[in-house]
Amino acid sequence: MEKMTKKILVLRFGALGDLVHTTIIPQAIKQKYPDCEIHYCSEARYVAVLQNNPYIDKVIEFNQKRRKEFSYMLDVALQLRHEHYDVVFNLTNAFRNNLMAFIASPKICVPKVEMGRKHVVEAFFLSAKKVFPELTLPENLVLGLDKDAEIKIADELKEFPRPFIILSPGGETDSNRQGRTWSAKSWIELANILKTIYGGTIFISGSPDEKEYHTKIAEQIQGAVLYSGSLSIAQTMALISKCDVFISGDSGPLHIASGLGVNAIGLYGSTNPKNVAPYGQKGFVVEPAMRCKYCWEKECKRLKKKQQKHTPCMNSIKPEHVLKLIDKKDLLSLKELKPRFDEK
Repeated sequence: MEKMTKKILVLRFGALGDLVHTTIIPQAIKQKYPDCEIHYCSEARYVAVLQNNPYIDKVIEFNQKRRKEFSYMLDVALQLRHEHYDVVFNLTNAFRNNLMAFIASPKICVPKVEMGRKHVVEAFFLSAKKVFPELTLPENLVLGLDKDAEIKIADELKEFPRPFIILSPGGETDSNRQGRTWSAKSWIELANILKTIYGGTIFISGSPDEKEYHTKIAEQIQGAVLYSGSLSIAQTMALISKCDVFISGDSGPLHIASGLGVNAIGLYGSTNPKNVAPYGQKGFVVEPAMRCKYCWEKECKRLKKKQQKHTPCMNSIKPEHVLKLIDKKDLLSLKELKPRFDEK
């Protein structure tokens, strides 16, 4: 099969974390068959996540804002058709994607394998294995960085002491993340304890629409540096790549951190880490002490009052649980401070 397969397209739209997970396909194929040419078509807003990936030869942008314009979708699909792909991995089961894959007219069109009880990275990998049965599942994801963004961030970080710890609190009222967000009080408590014990610098990172919320958090953390809303995706990736520990709920930036090979700690409530934990040897999980955890529901049935913003499963995770994980895994490599945890 590999002898007839020279040009490959990965077609995926959707959440940032899922996009990161799908990069296992070009990575696994290129590691086994480096002469393959692999293209990736995804949303324009996430192109920076893919552009410098060493296993992707070309990135084709899709403007999600024009997704309802049939003529635009057709133009992009015809662009794909002119590439004469041998294989298209159609990883989003939606009418738009299915139509685009059909118009692209590859020799082989492969849908995604359903996740089931598998980690989503493994499920995407199995899609590739349908065509290339000799593939080996990589132990870690690999993402690339923009050189200019790296230089900019490296220059800015010179003035700050290490270790570098990034907190990504997410949005406070995002309905898509109910059961994935931690309270501001918990973030502040964790950050100040980390600062007291380890010193270094606490960075707060997030999107522009999270900036106001993150500003309130940063104001209550000793010496915190706020980057939310001020960096491009490429610059955010460069910042994450320089950190010693990255802490977040189940989010796209968390999976970027694991793809960049940094210590990534995920706080999990409604989503199951068996399926979506930060992938790789440097991915870690803090789990809630709740029987109803991992329900996958977008809206928590236990939140009866409108003023309640954080689910019981996420509230059951305490700052000391995160601290114990950092200590147990020695993620900040400050062995002389370990007795302070033991005393607690």
